[in-house]
Amino acid sequence: MDDITGILRALSDETRFSIVTILLNHDICAGAVARRLGVSDAAVSQHMKVLRDAGLVESERRGYFTHYRVNVGLLEETAASLSEMAGWVRSPCDPDLEGCTEVRRGRCPADKCSGGCPRSDGDRCPGCTMGSCNSGDATMKVAVTYENGEIFQHFGRTEQFKVYEIQDGRVVSSEVVGNEGRGHGELVGVLRQLGVSVLICGGLGMGARQGLEASGIRVCSGNVGSADDAVSRFADGTLEIHSEATCHHHDGEEHQCTCGRH
Repeated sequence: MDDITGILRALSDETRFSIVTILLNHDICAGAVARRLGVSDAAVSQHMKVLRDAGLVESERRGYFTHYRVNVGLLEETAASLSEMAGWVRSPCDPDLEGCTEVRRGRCPADKCSGGCPRSDGDRCPGCTMGSCNSGDATMKVAVTYENGEIFQHFGRTEQFKVYEIQDGRVVSSEVVGNEGRGHGELVGVLRQLGVSVLICGGLGMGARQGLEASGIRVCSGNVGSADDAVSRFADGTLEIHSEATCHHHDGEEHQCTCGRH
């Protein structure tokens, strides 16, 4: 179908969605719809125009009144299109097609492993779009905001990272690296210099997240507890990703955080 976005826009309004739901039960006039929803006739008329323009609703004059009905066939076509989207087969990214810079390629597991995942068992990490790969020397570096064995909860205030090297789905080495007194705005550069491709942390600000992702570093936020355990779970594909975890720091104001723990 050609205009699925127009149909979805029409249905995105709560009132219009309710109108379609009412009309699916039986054909009625605009006045009856208005009484059902507790809104004015004029408001319903405006919503009906949007629905008719999208092709979702049709009208028929019956005596003094115009009755409306849903174009069920169009709803079925829309549902089929969405179902087809949900069934698309995901494929690895192509660094050449995406125009990745050499700097990004150097940190990208897909490029290091000829377009595939560095895990040899084929069981991919949550959200991964890479294919499987059996390359024996494929490695990646994962950094964790670190303090006393635990995941430090505030990326911008971390004084050290624990950096792990993962090969074929197993942790083969690790080391604790200080940030050498660098401030909040320089931490992305620290990870970039270390060749890190994944960061596991508690909370972090939107600016830090954008900087990390722009540098090709995947962010796995919202984590608490043992750093070693989190990396082990990442390696075997069982680490839960909480992308909504954020921290907000304002000079002179109370710290606000949704990272899960203080």
